[in-house]
Formats: sequence, structure tokens, C-alpha cells
Amino acid sequence: MVELNNDDLKAMATFEQLTGVIPSDMVILESAVVFLVPREDMGKAIGSKGAHITRVRQAFSRQVLVFEDNPDMEQFLRALFAPIPITNINMHEKSNTKTVYVTVDEKDRGAAIGKGGERIKVHRALLQRRFSSDLKLVTK
Repeated sequence: MVELNNDDLKAMATFEQLTGVIPSDMVILESAVVFLVPREDMGKAIGSKGAHITRVRQAFSRQVLVFEDNPDMEQFLRALFAPIPITNINMHEKSNTKTVYVTVDEKDRGAAIGKGGERIKVHRALLQRRFSSDLKLVTK
């Protein structure tokens, strides 16, 4: 079970006020504030021409990312990495640790990692928070 502190609760309340969508989870990172919302609420969270997200970014004075939440880990990962196609997902458990290996084409490696590694850091934080799993990127 994920615990939310006061800052998390305030951030979720602000997101809800500005978008009309209740996020299912969120994480505050050094580089961004990341919200997970149900699939059916993605359009509403973003708003017409990105109006809601623009307001949320202004309220937090930093990068705000919104991803589709999904209780199925494979679907969750595919939504996180979109539009980058994932060619394979393998999970390994060893000594109470779960590691998920996500395979992408070599040509998509840079996009999957992101500038300065920021994208993969966000993905790792979300996967750890939602599924208590580490993330390893593999290329083919």
C-alpha cells in the first residue's frame, strides 16, 4: 500500500481542482510532478488544447506529467513508454526483489531514456511505487 504525505495530498487536491479529475496516484520528483489518472479521464485531465495541464504546470511551477494508470503491469508499462513500442517485457523475482526488463529497439533507446535520463527515472519511480519492481531497459 502506497502512503501519501501532506505534500502529496495537497498536490492531488490542486490537480483535482484544476482539472476536475481525481488522480489515482502521484509522485513528486526532483524534475517533475507526475500524476496517474484512470484511462477514461485522460482527455479531461489534459483539457481542450492542453488547457488544464497548462494551468497545473503554472500552479506547480515545474514540469507536470500525466500518465494512464492501469492495474495490469504490462499495460501500465506500455502506456508509460508510449509512443515507443515495447517489444518484450520480462519479470524476474529473486530474494524478494522484482525486476522488470523492458525491451525496446535500439533506434528507440534514446527516446526511452530521455534527455539526461529523466524519462527513465520517472518510469522507474512509478514502477517502484505502483508495483514494487525495479526497471531495467534492454535494447535489441
